[in-house]
Amino acid sequence: MFQRPSLNLALALLVPLALIYGAFQVTQAPETVLSRWGGGLSAAFSDVPGANALVGNAEPLAALMQPALAAPPAAEQLAAFNAGSALQESVADGRVEFYRREIAGGELIYTVARLDAQVHVELINADGATPGSDASGDTIWTDGQKHLAPVVVMASAPYAARSGMELLWAMAFGFHGAARTSNEGSVVINGVIHRVNAGRGALCITPAGRASIGKFSHEQLQGCAQAVGGGPVILWERKIANSEVSTPSDEYLPFNPLGEDFAQLDWRIKVYNGGYPKTAVCVGELPDGRSFLVLANSNGIAGVEFARALRDMGCHSALGGDDDTSTQAVWRGQPLWQREQRPVPDAIAVYVRQ
Repeated sequence: MFQRPSLNLALALLVPLALIYGAFQVTQAPETVLSRWGGGLSAAFSDVPGANALVGNAEPLAALMQPALAAPPAAEQLAAFNAGSALQESVADGRVEFYRREIAGGELIYTVARLDAQVHVELINADGATPGSDASGDTIWTDGQKHLAPVVVMASAPYAARSGMELLWAMAFGFHGAARTSNEGSVVINGVIHRVNAGRGALCITPAGRASIGKFSHEQLQGCAQAVGGGPVILWERKIANSEVSTPSDEYLPFNPLGEDFAQLDWRIKVYNGGYPKTAVCVGELPDGRSFLVLANSNGIAGVEFARALRDMGCHSALGGDDDTSTQAVWRGQPLWQREQRPVPDAIAVYVRQ
């Protein structure tokens, strides 16, 4: 007759297994410290259709890389919009283009970057410092020091140089504060995750040249070659963020449609509605499956008109960046706005391989 193993034998077998498992757990590399800024929002859902797929540990990143809506061909929209703008320079057979345009009583300056093997987009940081989080999840530079610089200084410094590449465009983007001197949002640089803030919108670029905007978890950010946080989202599924509406319509969504974590949301609304200088990056799709980015500054333009211009370029989503006195950009190292350049923590830079 078959007999059950004794309890002593079972314990003798389980104890070594438990020790092995415990040793395995101890030797695992620690996960990147998550920002506390998004910690309370990872389970909060937005009323906007499609927004919830980007909150917390949602679906895999690959599923987020599909075009948001079946709209008129984005490349055709972009070409039509560009035809009404003043081309300043075209580089690398049109892969990167720089434009100016008068619009709605103000000025729009923007660069179009068509993502492929020759175009490289990367976050550069003041002094070449490394962003990170402290033990509580708050924003710091990893050396504990403060690193801020105007974009014109940042873009021309040795730490912004990349072997075999030329830096064309750079613009200030991420938010910071006196106590949190590095970017408050998620940061991925060349595949290395430095910060995660699932409560704040971010731009993600994959190694395959696909781009997406959303609220990404740590797991999803592992699929990004580059990522930078900003917010709020001002264009979502080709609908424009509008603080004057409380429910979605065919054209508009309530302001901050993804429910991003902002301590000063009233100030963001004031700047968005006024003619204050503004910054944004938007994403559109190319016929071959890759994405294009539009990296834009505006001055004298209300936020709804700014977002409408980005939509008219063929973008399906757009992420706002730091604005007002932080708004600044350079082309080939030259500042594009004739005003004082405020020190900021980082900038999105567009390079072309030579």
